[in-house]
Amino acid sequence: MMKKLLPIFFLFFSCESLGEQTEYLDYESYVQEAWSAFSLSDYETSINLFNLAINQTNSSNFSDAYTGLGWAFMYKSNNLPGNFNQAERENLRENSSSYFEDAYDIDPTSGDILAGLTFLYNYDAEYQIYLYFNDNNYNVNNNNISNLLNKSLNISNSLIQDHNNYNFLYDDCIDLDNIRFLRSKMYLNLMNFNNNNSYLDLLINELNSINKFSCIDSTEFETISNLGEAIECINHISDFFNSCH
Repeated sequence: MMKKLLPIFFLFFSCESLGEQTEYLDYESYVQEAWSAFSLSDYETSINLFNLAINQTNSSNFSDAYTGLGWAFMYKSNNLPGNFNQAERENLRENSSSYFEDAYDIDPTSGDILAGLTFLYNYDAEYQIYLYFNDNNYNVNNNNISNLLNKSLNISNSLIQDHNNYNFLYDDCIDLDNIRFLRSKMYLNLMNFNNNNSYLDLLINELNSINKFSCIDSTEFETISNLGEAIECINHISDFFNSCH
């Protein structure tokens, strides 16, 4: 049975009148119901409820609602694949970024905010990389790609330092292992676009720090010691991590 979501409307009838009265919830209740909708993949309802938490309550701190809107818009965008949906997907991710940055201004140490911004900055970088290789009419600056990758790495550095056991409560796929896998790909892209092998040790360190999988246990080599082995490791574990998004 689908979980019933709030707000709740009570109807009052009498012989003289027919009226509707709305009872609004407190901030925490709206946020809780919004996350319940998110967990059911009902992102539109989740967005509406987070907005109600902001617009219909007198809370002095909207960080949780802004954070929820950031995740809800991001997940909604991820459900719109393909070139046909590109414009709408970009618009949703812009909304996501705006809300995450609003939340970051209030609470710059929150793990959920830092993780969300990590994914968003990397999405932007990967889209620029896609255009670089697939659209001859689009002028992509390599520095823009590197800046976005470094922006994502810097935000995720804060996540790793402050939340070394991070796990996103509303999606088991999103945890520190997932972040480290993402960072390994960022370092690989920086190597490619900067023609700089100084990132190799950092790439290998990310792969060796992943706890869910060990490339040493499932490949023929005894250690990850060079770029070829690092790429083989990324390819080996990518099916699992990519299936989360």
